[in-house]
Amino acid sequence: MSGRIALAAVALVLCSCSVAGAEVVNLSCNQTAPTEYKLSFSLTGDSHEVQISASTDPSGERNLQPVLKTSETSVTVHAGKPGERMYFFLKPDHGAMREVSIRRLALEGTPNFRDLGGYETTDGRFVRWGLIYRSGVLTYLTPADYGYLGQLGIRVVCDFRTQQENAASPETWIPEAHVEHVSLPIGTDNKNTNASMQQVLATNPSPAQLKAWMTTVYSDFAFKAAPQYSTVFVQLEKDPLPLLYHCSAGKDRTGVFSAFLLLTLGVPEETVLQDYALTTSYLRDGESTEANHKMMASSGSSLSRLTPEQRQVLMAADPDYLRSTLRAIDTKYGSFDNYRRTALHVSDADVETLKQRLLTP
Repeated sequence: MSGRIALAAVALVLCSCSVAGAEVVNLSCNQTAPTEYKLSFSLTGDSHEVQISASTDPSGERNLQPVLKTSETSVTVHAGKPGERMYFFLKPDHGAMREVSIRRLALEGTPNFRDLGGYETTDGRFVRWGLIYRSGVLTYLTPADYGYLGQLGIRVVCDFRTQQENAASPETWIPEAHVEHVSLPIGTDNKNTNASMQQVLATNPSPAQLKAWMTTVYSDFAFKAAPQYSTVFVQLEKDPLPLLYHCSAGKDRTGVFSAFLLLTLGVPEETVLQDYALTTSYLRDGESTEANHKMMASSGSSLSRLTPEQRQVLMAADPDYLRSTLRAIDTKYGSFDNYRRTALHVSDADVETLKQRLLTP
């Protein structure tokens, strides 16, 4: 009898381990039409089927509607109404529910507006969808964009652009929306930065020379703009969320802060670099759009004088720019965590607060 009990216990443990290891992984969501989405994912362990549900609520606590039960791992589904932001919840027959949504929001007036949700941390949690947004310039948002963005409930907008940039392309937002605007200028109004850029451009630099200059600029963001970035961390610890931060292209100043935030939450560096590189494809996809042309214009007249090869270096989200910045931080501070504590003034206790607010349980 004891032998049979022991065998049963072993079988139960093996079964529990198999079920515990069942997951929905490698999720992606692309919107292919106003109410049509392509979902792709993989199933592990004992999971062979998922129930897909959809909601306009990123928490899934309200208006969750069943969409499809399937054993396929690449499906096209229809959900919501045109102009609605949809979130999808996938519950496997074994294992925990996972959530996914579109990363880049389909706006007419800015090509690089996206959600930072869904990234997995080193401890197996995920950045919550619908709480943190990053973008380029907001000057050219359209009435349709206002209707779409109005659903997101954004309560704080942090602007990394300078007074000069804002004068050329004034900040706009949803009319009569109750939003706190926080101006945190970084960069091009600084005489040294401006002079440096003009000096570099005057030499008709090669792409390699421009790349070296961009690497220096990125390090400046980390070491000179730490007070501005620190202020956004303070905002993220407060009650008003969701929060949006942006600059002109949503690439450099915004990209560096996104990296710092994701690293603070425990997202692996390689994932952070991949998120940064998305900007290149998003801006390239929008090259023919009026929004992208206007965004380029808001970045300054100097870009219009560059050759296509030079402009490509400046506008690319080259992971080497960000990687070199992180290595410069390691050299100066010993580690990102030391930089985070010392320069950004985000303590270990602050990190725990941020994780409780911004990550799934």
